[in-house]
Amino acid sequence: METRLKKAIDRVNDLLDRYILPLPVRFLTFRFVILLTIALLIPLIVFANNTVLVLAVNSYLNTMSVAVSSIVLLYATISEARQKQIAELQEKRALEDHMHVTEMHNLVMQTLQNQNEEMTELKRVLATLAGKEVVTVERAELPDIKSLHPRGKERFAEADLSRRWQANLHHNAFVSTIRKGFSAPMQDEQELTSRPPTPDESGKAA
Repeated sequence: METRLKKAIDRVNDLLDRYILPLPVRFLTFRFVILLTIALLIPLIVFANNTVLVLAVNSYLNTMSVAVSSIVLLYATISEARQKQIAELQEKRALEDHMHVTEMHNLVMQTLQNQNEEMTELKRVLATLAGKEVVTVERAELPDIKSLHPRGKERFAEADLSRRWQANLHHNAFVSTIRKGFSAPMQDEQELTSRPPTPDESGKAA
């Protein structure tokens, strides 16, 4: 029941974000509307004795003030959530790049070890042919690349980002509660990669 209610609310929010809320934003950010709103101070002063006009203009200005404040708060809330998503995506990419470099370094070390083993075998064959005693050199073990990181293997743990996020950032209950209404960035990324492209997206790609 709760899941269906959340999906219904998400659909309503998506409808509002796509078709309804952009209209007042475009209206309020139109340059002439801004100039006209500022110019309404003139009739408030000139026609101060006209109660009907003053109340009408004052109601308009109050409505615009509330609308602008609400839109700014909405933008700030969404921007804060998106910044957290961007930070998590950047951290994920950095971890993936770090893992890739680590694996490449492991391959290089394994290649060097194979070359040393081949050289040791070649020396053994040459020593056998020359009738000399074969000198056995103890082979050094490959170091654990992940343990060489300043924070050790903990840096490569899946929960490392969430632990560092909880430990190093200032948390506010109000912000955290509001952020719960936004989907996780990993979920958004999976949905974008799994769903087929829309006709508009296909047209843009073409």
